[in-house]
Amino acid sequence: MKLSEEIFLFYLKTSQSLEMINRKLGIRDQLFYYIRQIFPMSGLYVIGSSLNGFGTNNADMDLCLMLTSVELDQRTDAIPILRAVKDVLENLNCVTDQCLIETAKVPILRIMFKSEDGGNMQLDMNVNNSVGVRNTHLLYYYSNFDWRFRPLVAIVKEWARRRAINDASRSSFTSYSLVLMLIHYLQYGVEPPILPSLQQCYKSHFDDSIDVRNLRMTDPLENEPNETFWETKNSSSLCDLLLGFLEYYSYRFNYESSAISIRMGRTMSRVEVMACQELPLQWSCIWIEEPFTRMNTAHSVYNTMIFELIKQTFMGSFETLNTSLNLNAFLTEPPLHLLARPTSIGLNDAITQEITESDQPNE
Repeated sequence: MKLSEEIFLFYLKTSQSLEMINRKLGIRDQLFYYIRQIFPMSGLYVIGSSLNGFGTNNADMDLCLMLTSVELDQRTDAIPILRAVKDVLENLNCVTDQCLIETAKVPILRIMFKSEDGGNMQLDMNVNNSVGVRNTHLLYYYSNFDWRFRPLVAIVKEWARRRAINDASRSSFTSYSLVLMLIHYLQYGVEPPILPSLQQCYKSHFDDSIDVRNLRMTDPLENEPNETFWETKNSSSLCDLLLGFLEYYSYRFNYESSAISIRMGRTMSRVEVMACQELPLQWSCIWIEEPFTRMNTAHSVYNTMIFELIKQTFMGSFETLNTSLNLNAFLTEPPLHLLARPTSIGLNDAITQEITESDQPNE
């Protein structure tokens, strides 16, 4: 089908090249050479879309500096560490500017890096935000589980960006939340399912008690004894799956009573979600469970008026695509005007959400 071909060609055109991945890893190694002089027992990890399989050549890079397996207080411990890193990088010719953002919930050091070929890249570094390493590891395996998943993520993220529903600072979704929504649809919204819950099928591989410094993306997924090998019998095209994704969140998903959980591979009720929470539940407009912390990755979606516009965007885009089967028409519809208005959420909060929730933790 033409639309399926167009989706796949869009993915091929925009996906991160091997050259860009190697460039980012080289920058990481270059910075780590200096950082380990003051923190010799540390590790510096690329997180988010740069490494989880959903990156583009235009994306910046997110980094996590791990010093210990013990959780650090981000307000009292992370900032002095980032200041020390800032000082050690201050005089490097390849670092043209640095900004320490201290007011965010997860402080970050924003670094402007200039490589020898003259290319510039923005780097955001946090300290000991281990969930970013874990969900990068998890999403990488999802991205390789079925060949259709990466092209679908690419087109959904581009659509959401153009329709102005991919901006946490404007009470809409982070890229990470959109990816989790798509995983959930492929787990639960199609029949037969295309993706399993990797955390249920491969419990030892994604055990959240594992030190993140021991996570390896080169390790194959192996079934535990008495576990069944997962194999989907769903042969739906990219066209059908994109339409199904839009239809599912337009008409079938119950936002008021159901939560998304890729950890469980299904929806969860409010009662189940509350049972997982140590703090009082803040349901917001939609609940998307972070698969390791079990908090709501969509807490930025709090404005009910804007959320109604988001749902209208899903419905309108579904009707447009279902009628025309035209990718260009689907991508060039203008955003609903209220989504372009800033809300009370601040820039630093938006940055924090990108760091802690990552597609990155990104993007």
